[in-house]
Amino acid sequence: MAFLKMTGEATTVTWRDALSAAYTPDRMWVVTSPNVPFVPMPPTGILEVVLRADYRYGLVDPIQWPQVYSPGYEYLCAIQRPLPATHRLSPLWWTPSEDADFERVQGCTIKCLGLLRRESVRALGELVEEMSRLVADAVAAGKDFVDDRLMSLETAMRHSQDRLVNFPCTFRDAALQVRQVQRYWLMSRAFIDYYSVCKRGRERAIRGDRAPPVDVRFMGAFTTEPGVVQCLFEAGIPVWWIRQDASILEEIVIIEIRDVDEPRNICQRVGSDHGEVLYRGLVGTKHLQATVRGGHTYRDISRAPLLVVDYVGGYPAPMSHREYQQALVSADGSGYQPGRTQVHSNPAQGPRLNRSPGVASAVQAHTRAHPYARPSNARKSHGRGIDKFADLVHPWMPAALDVWRDVMAQVDQHAAGVQVNQGRWGYWIPDPGMFVRTQTEDRATRYFMTWLRVRPGWLYMLRVKDAALSRISPQWWRDFLYGDTGRADLKEGSRNALRASQFMHVFGQAFQREDLDLNPTAPPTWFGRRLPTLDRSLCPQILWEICELGFRVELLALDRLLVPLRDQRLTEEHREDLIASVFPDRAIYGVSKLPEEGCEGLSAQVPQRRAPYLEAFRCVLSRWPRCPRSIHDGVPITTALQRETIIVREREMVQYYVETFYRESGRAPIVPRAFPRA
Repeated sequence: MAFLKMTGEATTVTWRDALSAAYTPDRMWVVTSPNVPFVPMPPTGILEVVLRADYRYGLVDPIQWPQVYSPGYEYLCAIQRPLPATHRLSPLWWTPSEDADFERVQGCTIKCLGLLRRESVRALGELVEEMSRLVADAVAAGKDFVDDRLMSLETAMRHSQDRLVNFPCTFRDAALQVRQVQRYWLMSRAFIDYYSVCKRGRERAIRGDRAPPVDVRFMGAFTTEPGVVQCLFEAGIPVWWIRQDASILEEIVIIEIRDVDEPRNICQRVGSDHGEVLYRGLVGTKHLQATVRGGHTYRDISRAPLLVVDYVGGYPAPMSHREYQQALVSADGSGYQPGRTQVHSNPAQGPRLNRSPGVASAVQAHTRAHPYARPSNARKSHGRGIDKFADLVHPWMPAALDVWRDVMAQVDQHAAGVQVNQGRWGYWIPDPGMFVRTQTEDRATRYFMTWLRVRPGWLYMLRVKDAALSRISPQWWRDFLYGDTGRADLKEGSRNALRASQFMHVFGQAFQREDLDLNPTAPPTWFGRRLPTLDRSLCPQILWEICELGFRVELLALDRLLVPLRDQRLTEEHREDLIASVFPDRAIYGVSKLPEEGCEGLSAQVPQRRAPYLEAFRCVLSRWPRCPRSIHDGVPITTALQRETIIVREREMVQYYVETFYRESGRAPIVPRAFPRA
């Protein structure tokens, strides 16, 4: 420290001066602060954003350590520092314990899935509700700092909380969701605090008042810009000025010279199943963006992995029966074949959907803006000779909604430019008709019970990046839900081997063989009900949920295809929030709760009760190409409209949706139905 000298008293410090000063370890830079008596180690140069063992990002994480002040993320300097466990905000730094907080789903084919206990996440949920109200109040008050960034952060926070509470996953993923909720809460609070204190700081500077005492609750920021130093100093936010020692003039007051503070209590260890580098490069905006986007929202994850659209090709078509049979045999020949009973010892290398024969060539063959060629000889959307546009009547099938039934019956199945045969989309959710078109009651029972056991794992799979679930063939659904190989001549070992191959054919994308329980002894659970045997009185409600899941997934799939969002920060959260508003429980990836009386959403009997959800549906459709002007520019659908007017508007939207889905997918959509009351 030959150059730096202490030259003044603490009462004389201005934003140009140094309450503390330190050289970086390489002695290339001097770091000074005009308002705090310590100097943290600055993150400089080339760095990597890697998930650590505590599900954060270590020294480069803005919720753990001060970062470089960067445009677009300037508010991160106002991140709240950790507080004691007795503070009411302490859940924002809570780490769940697998033994104490995680409860596995009973009776599920994937035995590693579960949820954090409600009492464990209750305090965090209350903070989420509080932050949502705070943001809503800021919007209602017309605060000038409110912009899309704040709305995106609040939306991402709510979505993370919804996933955390409602959707089973592995413990690792549950811990990641906790971190996501905490991160977005802290960032939302920082956004509001930053612009509030900076505004007061500017007003104070205009009046000529002295800068306020530094608020040590805030994380602070590093910068090389004098203007930023002045702004944060006047706002009372910790700031550290990185500069060369030659730029420090003799008249600069330096109160204390010290060493930089090394990180303490920050995990730098990479977990055994982590290590993917999300970003490698210079410190700044891009590295902060990597931590915000969080490449680990779920285990094996992209931020919006459900129904990934190949931007060139769209959704892959379902596998042919021959491809399906080939997919049950692994690439190295270690899978099940007739006469063999071998099971994969390393399922991660076993047959996976995206490695099945024909998948790569099918995707590579897509060179158009739409997923498939548009043949002119369109055929009816039949599956196994069944017209799936016709209403299916069965004691277990929930009643059709009048408008949807009428529109489906009137679809022109000979319309030109509709996908057929090899171009039809598969089913991300099993066809509801499959459950009631069985020849025997035993097969129907097997379908229901197997679905209930696999349901948590399947809803999890819908989120896994590149799962390409549209490649699932209808035969796979029939074989898998039946729960047997369908061949009486197979020995038990052969049955289990084929069953494992069927399972790993899809679930091997995210789970290992040891995660699989082919014959769970505990009964499956459905909305809090334990079902050791099939309760036939619940079949209509189970089918209602399957229809609802199918509609939600297909609506999201079609929206992703028609309204692509590429390389835009957090835009997927906006899409999900927009589509979620169509449903009473505001969920897309599943049904979080069964509808209550009077809150049935699009299936409400009274048109005025459907109005808010129809308006949300209109807002989704109005973004699509070739949307009729009467939908796009029509007046909002409100409860003030006449009953007949609401029904007319509804019919127009349903017709546009059904025809658009048919045109793009080549098959009938799964549509919502009336909720059956017990």
